Amino acid sequence: MSQQVRPTITDGKTGVGNFGVAVMPDGTADSLRTVIKPDGFHFEAYDFDDLTLPSLKLQSPIGSEYTISFNDNGSLLINGVKYTAPTNQDDEVIKGNKNYEGQTKLSGGLQLLSPNGTVFNVTVDDDGKLTAVKEE
Repeated sequence: MSQQVRPTITDGKTGVGNFGVAVMPDGTADSLRTVIKPDGFHFEAYDFDDLTLPSLKLQSPIGSEYTISFNDNGSLLINGVKYTAPTNQDDEVIKGNKNYEGQTKLSGGLQLLSPNGTVFNVTVDDDGKLTAVKEE
């Protein structure tokens, strides 16, 4: 199926028909396409080929306005601020087997569970000595 392309406008026309105002964006004196008729708008897909939206403004149910756009790198912006998907949520549980490559740094402590569910707090001193203390 071939994609329609907007016809070249030669001697473009606008007009008023016997049913009221009509806008005829493309065609010639021999062929006009009416876009607005009494029963509504009659657009073709090619009417939007060159549509560019620099941003969208949305409104919340209480009336707050938010502008959605993209920067030159394609990053999503909300009110001009780069959106970063949340990844470190409080009290998050991550399940499944994980493989990590590179360095993984932990701050704030490390707890390990024994097979029966006993919690051990693991610490390291400045000489690299690891200590596991059973949590009470």
